[in-house]
Amino acid sequence: MFMSNTFKSLAVVVLCAVITTGAQSLPANCSRTYTVQPEDFCDKISAAQNASTYQLATVNSGIIDPLCDNLFVGEVICLGIKGQDCDTVQVVQTGDGCPAIASQAGISLADLLTDNPNVNAACTNIYPGEVLCVAPVADPATAV
Repeated sequence: MFMSNTFKSLAVVVLCAVITTGAQSLPANCSRTYTVQPEDFCDKISAAQNASTYQLATVNSGIIDPLCDNLFVGEVICLGIKGQDCDTVQVVQTGDGCPAIASQAGISLADLLTDNPNVNAACTNIYPGEVLCVAPVADPATAV
């Protein structure tokens, strides 16, 4: 197969751009990491690694795009930030609502909404497969 020098040069530039895009640095205070595997997507990673979908997107905002369609195999991403890493999660099932999710997790609805600032107060923007943080929120008045 014949390949012109121009095409070869373009292929090298594109490959370098892909490699450079993936070489973004992780947050310095990253508490745990994950290496992307074949067929991974954000909700799958979140569920398997106990990191909420929101947390995964937030801590990797400079790496993962909002649609989470730019992951590549071998890429290392951050799962949580030291001191803010929620690893108590629940995957939203079809028909779930926030009150039921909070009740199943043994937390208040207020805690669920605090844990997941991406969820609106009416809880109308959650979807099946989304991974929510369901950790109790510490009361600053009683924290030691």
